[in-house]
Amino acid sequence: MTKTSTLILIAALAAPAAAEPALKCPDLKPRARSLKVMRMQPLRRGKNWLAGSAGSINSVSCDMYGMKTGEAEYDGKNLVLKQAYEYRDTEATKAFCAGLKSEEKLTTTFSEEARSSLDDFCRRNKKKDFSMVLVYDDSPSRGKETTRKPIRSIFRIFDKRGFVAEEHSFDPFMTLESVTLYTYDKGNNLTQLAVNDMDGRQLRRETYSWNKPTASRTHSVFGETNQLQRKTVTELREDGTVRRIVRTDYDSGEQPVTRSETYCDAKGAPEKELVYDADEADPKYEYDYSHKLDDKGNWTEERRTRVTVFNGKRMPDSSGPPEITERELLYY
Repeated sequence: MTKTSTLILIAALAAPAAAEPALKCPDLKPRARSLKVMRMQPLRRGKNWLAGSAGSINSVSCDMYGMKTGEAEYDGKNLVLKQAYEYRDTEATKAFCAGLKSEEKLTTTFSEEARSSLDDFCRRNKKKDFSMVLVYDDSPSRGKETTRKPIRSIFRIFDKRGFVAEEHSFDPFMTLESVTLYTYDKGNNLTQLAVNDMDGRQLRRETYSWNKPTASRTHSVFGETNQLQRKTVTELREDGTVRRIVRTDYDSGEQPVTRSETYCDAKGAPEKELVYDADEADPKYEYDYSHKLDDKGNWTEERRTRVTVFNGKRMPDSSGPPEITERELLYY
């Protein structure tokens, strides 16, 4: 790999977390080698709630750049999904594209239409800086690693600053599935993410903005017809920690359906949440959060307990169990 290719690859992998939601690991400090998140099924013992067994499990393994190398999901003890990610740099990707024609002569695995679709992509972008990510089904039933075929191939085109500008996703037969376009401001901050189908029709669009006077950032999600579906406003303190998160969900007519306000402690962890119906002034529900932390300051257990408000007094709701989430972290 040349020095230029190495720099481009590192810059792309270091792009903002929002720029590659499917490929990026959670942004933790220090960087995690692996993260397992378990939604527990609480058990009551007297007046206390114990964590119980895990109802669902999601685990990811990450490289030193914060990119996923593996991912698995379980429903209880049943494996639902297991995938592995392989990253190829610019030179290896261009070599792959160059070999498509010769491979076409040796195999009929892919249809002519699918092959021409990928050939067309390689031909149009041969002078650009791009790389690919191969996604594999890593479940035990898929056989040896050396014989498996990718279930998805993602080709990423970088801009002049080394950030991901486009992602072209192909299915197992190398047919184009979707194209994701990224837009950045002059400060290299992501401002828009647009996902279109193979014919250019919008599937989803997300916008990101920063309001300096209020020290807040806004993330909005729009659907196929460009209707607003959700807006999340995150307010920060002077030291950069999260102070409050306001999330609003909208119906098909862009009218607010629910709104939640989450207040965070000095370290940015959720402390209290208020849930409202539409534009009601008083909350429908309230929740308290509690956390257990590891020696790095990251939480390993989170409890979300519904609160009853009566005559101005807030009391834990004893009628139902708390929501308990546990995390296992392994650091670099």
